[in-house]
Amino acid sequence: MRNFLIALGFALLVNQAVFAQTIKGNYAIKNVLTGMLLRVKDASAKNGTPLVAYDPQNWKCMTWNFIPVEGNTYQLKNLFTGKTFQPKESDIALEEQPLNPGNASQQYEFEPAGKDIYLIRLKGTELYVTPEDKKGATNSAIILAKKTKTKEQQWTIYEQSPTM
Repeated sequence: MRNFLIALGFALLVNQAVFAQTIKGNYAIKNVLTGMLLRVKDASAKNGTPLVAYDPQNWKCMTWNFIPVEGNTYQLKNLFTGKTFQPKESDIALEEQPLNPGNASQQYEFEPAGKDIYLIRLKGTELYVTPEDKKGATNSAIILAKKTKTKEQQWTIYEQSPTM
């Protein structure tokens, strides 16, 4: 019995360590329901450009560098524009803005929601990154919404090394 409890405790610690690992590197962020990736519309570097859903491509404009803040919280830097995204003032829509270290409105918590699946919550809020169009139309808006416990708010990430 003692060995079983020790093994169980070890397994729980290993499981916790797997979920607590820091994400480092460049990743595409893919919606579980729609299969679409996060992208700045038209790969524009103009401040205020909306964050949209787009068909998966190995492009810099669809690749995000994860900058650890603390724990499971990150700022996300677009490889093409060098910027991040945040909510528009008094709105649920997400838009591109210059990266500002320490700005909580640019920090996202990656909450484990299954094996290699995350909910992405805006730090300090109860709002989650969500596709506005549940069918995943190209260039449809990405917004913040209250937790729904549905696949539309679930995201996977995979390493990406774009050449263009």
